[in-house]
Amino acid sequence: MRKLVLGLDTSNYTTSVAVTDADTGEILADERRLLTVKAGEKGLRQSDALFQHWQNLPDLLERVLPVFGSEICTIAVSERPRPQEGSYMPVFTAGMHTARILAAQTGAKLVCCSHQEGHIWAAAHGNGVDPDGTEPLLCSHLSGGTLELVLRKTDEKGNAAYEICGGTRDISYGQLLDRMGVDLGYPFPAGRSIDDLACGFAREGQKNPFSRVFTEKTYLNLSGLETQLKSPKIGLALSREAAAYFVMERIAESFCRIADAANGEYGAGRVLVTGGVACSRFLRKYCSDNKYVFGEPRLCSDNAVGVSLLGGAACR
Repeated sequence: MRKLVLGLDTSNYTTSVAVTDADTGEILADERRLLTVKAGEKGLRQSDALFQHWQNLPDLLERVLPVFGSEICTIAVSERPRPQEGSYMPVFTAGMHTARILAAQTGAKLVCCSHQEGHIWAAAHGNGVDPDGTEPLLCSHLSGGTLELVLRKTDEKGNAAYEICGGTRDISYGQLLDRMGVDLGYPFPAGRSIDDLACGFAREGQKNPFSRVFTEKTYLNLSGLETQLKSPKIGLALSREAAAYFVMERIAESFCRIADAANGEYGAGRVLVTGGVACSRFLRKYCSDNKYVFGEPRLCSDNAVGVSLLGGAACR
């Protein structure tokens, strides 16, 4: 009989369920449902997101448990946003309580991790990066509400330890792109719409009218770029395609600067890039240097695959 792992993740905007094989790492099921955000709004309150998770989990579990339930030996779940002391968001309690109920009912082993660790394991899948190795691993988590550089290393007992070593001092890339997209009339989340606009723009020698994003070593500030984007003389004077292109260019430049600075400081060599913003075709083309290792696009956005893979490693 196979040793299968059921993974659960209830993040800010996606309910996710996945099943993987603990021995082979094969992804057997990957079910997700985006949470609903009303037209014109730029996010969800935690209480509204939590309610939607409770509505979605039974439907997603009904897709996988009848098929794989008898072979599941481990249930893995993201219980908090980051692998840091005091990290907490109410939305993760939906997945956590569901996992506890299932583990108690079935006798399966319960493995808890963070949402960020799940992103790292999912992005590393199939591209030669060992998320459980002893060598330092520099990861960048670029999503709707997160812009962080995270150094993964092992402590003296061989346990994984995570250190935030860079990122944003104010808003994230995802927040900037979502706000921009909603202002342009696109539904939330709007990052993909902005990316499509940027990738379809023919620059033809035009100079980028936005100032470079302010960076200081491994940290940056995006409020200046957001202010310019809303300026009648700068951002609002551009076509939506041009604005998208030049914003994405400034984002990509700033990311490379802080990632290069972190690489120079910590000597990790490569940067694993994950999170919803890492799905951007513009960013991937800009960061074509092989020191940037992007996860498969589907495995960069919120999912339970990485949580499940981590759970499989924990039971080997």
